[in-house]
Amino acid sequence: MNLSRKQLLAAGAGAALFPGALGCAVPPQVKHDSGPSSTAFYFDKARFNQILAKPAQHRQCCASARIASGIVLDAMTATMYAYEFDLGEGPGTVHEVGVLYHPAGAMLGLNDAVWNELLVPATPRLSSHLHSELTIAGAKAHGGNPYLHRHKNTRLEDDMSIEALVSRGCDFFVCNNALLGLADGLAEALHEQSAELHARLLANLVHGAMAVPAGVMAINACQEAHFTYLQASL
Repeated sequence: MNLSRKQLLAAGAGAALFPGALGCAVPPQVKHDSGPSSTAFYFDKARFNQILAKPAQHRQCCASARIASGIVLDAMTATMYAYEFDLGEGPGTVHEVGVLYHPAGAMLGLNDAVWNELLVPATPRLSSHLHSELTIAGAKAHGGNPYLHRHKNTRLEDDMSIEALVSRGCDFFVCNNALLGLADGLAEALHEQSAELHARLLANLVHGAMAVPAGVMAINACQEAHFTYLQASL
């Protein structure tokens, strides 16, 4: 049986398989339309290339296809701490990029509004894998993204939140294919339109994150730009 790309994305959202993600790069500022239920997506290739070109002595790409209790954030924090303090190189010597792909991983890159208004209400009706990831993450009503905000009384260098990492120069790439799949899963759970939900997801990425056509493309581009690669969700 031949499946369309749209059907494959929907299947990925329902089964939440990993570690792969589908798709390929598109030219800068070209409309990327994945089907009748998707919304227009414009890839800011100039910004993407600027991020990859940031000067740093060390470069690491940490990727995750799951929330996995924020393990990708832990890995990014640990690498920065090792170079800055254990090796005594000081701040600014490491450029960390987090690639969040597959529907579960992409949820890390979404802000409080999405967690409060979409993810938490949909949790009981999402696929078993996404339900499990959100439950383990402690998703709760009005609790927002539990991995987003700075932790009070925690030193910046020990803080594994997304806000802390972004304030230290880290960047995040969120897979648009994963967002499409997540939008389809949310549409089924909440009885809303997938295209409208996809637009909301794109508009509500966390500060310091940008959408890319495919997580695997971003990982490859990072490696071509001489970033080492760590798969944090295995």
